[in-house]
Amino acid sequence: MNFKQQIAQNIGLKIEGVNFEDMITTVQDSNFGDYCIPCFPFAKILRKSPVAVAEDIQNSILPNNVIEKTQIVNGYLNFYLNKQYVIESVLKEAKVHDFYFDNQYAGQTVCFDYSSVNLAKYMHIGHLSTTIIGESIARMCEAKGYNVVRINYIGDYGTPFGKMVYAYLTWGNEEELNARGVDYLQELYVEFCKRAEDDESYEEQARYYFKKIEEKDPQIYPIYQKFIDISKLEAEELLNKLDVHFDSWKGESAYTQELPRVVDILEQKHLLSESNGAKVVDLSEFNLGVCLIQKSDGTSLYATRDIAAAIDRYNHYKFNKMMYVTAVQQKLHFEQFFKVLELLGYEFSKDLKHVYYGMFSLPSGKIASRKGKQAVLRDLMEHSFNKVYKIVENRQFAIETKESVASKIAMSALKYNALKNERIKDSVFDIENCFSFDGDTSAYMQYCYARISSILRKAGKIDMDKVDLSCLTGTEVYALAVAINNYKEKLSLALEQCEPSILCKYALDLCKLFNKFYSTQKVISDDMQDMHAKIYLLNIIKTTLKNLFKLICVDAIEEM
Repeated sequence: MNFKQQIAQNIGLKIEGVNFEDMITTVQDSNFGDYCIPCFPFAKILRKSPVAVAEDIQNSILPNNVIEKTQIVNGYLNFYLNKQYVIESVLKEAKVHDFYFDNQYAGQTVCFDYSSVNLAKYMHIGHLSTTIIGESIARMCEAKGYNVVRINYIGDYGTPFGKMVYAYLTWGNEEELNARGVDYLQELYVEFCKRAEDDESYEEQARYYFKKIEEKDPQIYPIYQKFIDISKLEAEELLNKLDVHFDSWKGESAYTQELPRVVDILEQKHLLSESNGAKVVDLSEFNLGVCLIQKSDGTSLYATRDIAAAIDRYNHYKFNKMMYVTAVQQKLHFEQFFKVLELLGYEFSKDLKHVYYGMFSLPSGKIASRKGKQAVLRDLMEHSFNKVYKIVENRQFAIETKESVASKIAMSALKYNALKNERIKDSVFDIENCFSFDGDTSAYMQYCYARISSILRKAGKIDMDKVDLSCLTGTEVYALAVAINNYKEKLSLALEQCEPSILCKYALDLCKLFNKFYSTQKVISDDMQDMHAKIYLLNIIKTTLKNLFKLICVDAIEEM
């Protein structure tokens, strides 16, 4: 419900070039009303004091149902809304499915490049940030009508694969590879690096076998492909546990053959120059330094492949936006290759956006990881699941198994902790307290949702079309109605800023408001009219939370 619009429509005073709806803002302190108009900008236009302007606006207000009263405070005209009107209007509107979705960007396509798993290596805690931030923003886009294409731009190229192939052929065996998968590949890689410290010939062998991979040698390439298949299966398994699924797994190797074409395009535009045998694009006039396109040995780099990938994606998807979700350390890289595409004359370059984030880490030594490697995602998942299972193992569940509930609480905690702080800020995952049913945790919110579900099960179904909403009164109900009404505004703001933490805080605040309501009002009672009205309200709160949970990648649980 757009109350700003309703207030503006009931202001009789007209000022040329002024749209009152744009001037209306939310009052931070509810003691001074719900909305206000700062009248200072009009003082010069009307040659009156701000207070006099406020009086003119106040005197022009038409008879209506939405505004209960107004008050002039130091040049501001404050509006107090009719609480009963707000409660009933919001709850009637929120009953409709479309309340939580709109078609603002229907017909437009947005591509997301995130997760970017390095195959044949462990996924680590850093992948959690890119994966969940990217997924959350992608879901916001879907809620606003976008067609979303999810791309996992996998790291499936480079000399590390030559190292693993050489190690496998020299001292590895197929039986262990088939049995242990990525764990075994990691051991081969680590052992290779140890041996290479004392013998420079190992690096030569790595380059030799990587060249064989590039040439698709009939004996070597199938081994490399098997490494890729095993690693991709492992990554898909972990991503499935996080409820993240991709439309494309097209990786770096798909664009390695595009280097000559990228170089030709740049040379035709006279953008290339040489530096110590390498080919570069000089971006110093834009304060972006030098973008390296081709090494002196003729091999491509990240920028080259990213330029080729962006062109390919636009040709394939005709996207309206292309989002890259990576750490802030890669900020310069994206600024450089975006600028190169702009200089090449690609119109879509203006639609490329780097969504960067700060570091997400664990307290040192908190989790024992395999082979001494810290923050391996699989280990973190297992640790979280085991910790939660100990909490719920003595509880009885009728709807879901203990394993399912424990998994949903554990995975949601991991995902929520990657989202709840401002994206750009560095944060440490509080492994000891993130599963608490109190405080700023997903477990607390899931518990609120489960409590609402439990109440609704006890109450039974009601006819939502025959409920008398006039029974719903009081400050707690009004606060809930106002919060529910903010859903679309919060979603729009979060998407505009690519900031999932806005929705995390919103969901947490809504849960707190529900608990305040539940602690002061009895829901199940002999007064059927009153009970049905409160059940109606709880249904709306549950629906709102369910939609919010989806946006912030938290699993809704019916019982805990």
